[in-house]
Amino acid sequence: MNTYNDIGWIGLGQMGVPMVNRLLEHGFKVGVYNRSPDKAQAFAEKGAKIFNSTAELVQNFPVIFLMISDYTAVCDILNADIQALLKDKIIVNMSTIAPSENLAVKALVENAGGRFAEAPVSGSVGPATNGTLLILFGGDNDLLSPLQKAFDALGKKTFHFGAVGKGSGAKLVLNSLLGIFGEAYSEAMLMARQFGVDTAAIVDAIGNSAMDSPMFQTKKSLWAEQKFPPAFMLKHASKDLNLACAELKAAGKTLPAVETVAESYRRAVAEGYGGEDVSGVYLHLAED
Repeated sequence: MNTYNDIGWIGLGQMGVPMVNRLLEHGFKVGVYNRSPDKAQAFAEKGAKIFNSTAELVQNFPVIFLMISDYTAVCDILNADIQALLKDKIIVNMSTIAPSENLAVKALVENAGGRFAEAPVSGSVGPATNGTLLILFGGDNDLLSPLQKAFDALGKKTFHFGAVGKGSGAKLVLNSLLGIFGEAYSEAMLMARQFGVDTAAIVDAIGNSAMDSPMFQTKKSLWAEQKFPPAFMLKHASKDLNLACAELKAAGKTLPAVETVAESYRRAVAEGYGGEDVSGVYLHLAED
């Protein structure tokens, strides 16, 4: 099977924009559609072809990547009219949705005569811009090879976890850890404040301890300054934690840390902090 150099792209949000830029910089022919036309139009001068509808885009490209907000948005895109156009098309869902949801999308696409793979990513805006995302692939072996060139433009490593559902399961594992770490570091910084421990000193101590991590190094200045411009929005972390809890519940399992942190993030969103960075759960905890 040949490498796919022509890619249709749907979704120009916080992650979609830098990812499309990466594909264009690496010589891919890219067509874009976004519900907000102004976002799509900005790519015309970079060589992308702009489409006014998903139907036009799907008709003109053999492979369509989705990078949109949630399962509802995916289903809205792949509506009955679009399903009629999916014969022999390949849909690659890079959006973060639940394993059970990706399996439902797979069935929908295959029933329409197309093929489906999932490829959620680990990493936020910085890695998306630099091409250092992790690609968490779930799908058939024969689909991965022709897509690898595109994945190499977007990320530093591709992991093939197996069938559809396994890649999205891996994404929920990683994002649950991200949420737990965000909560844990936020609580640690608040504990230090309660104990009267100097902020700069505790940041330095954590950074030189076994409790250091790439996440802490990336976000330590946010906790120190108590300002949380978003790289990965808290509301999206909350969504992913909720998905993890729901999938676990469906399997008859609960995990206490995931459940507790999911509730903390839900409360943070309810208090108006959803647009902050994931580390901004600190602001909710500081209010309690």
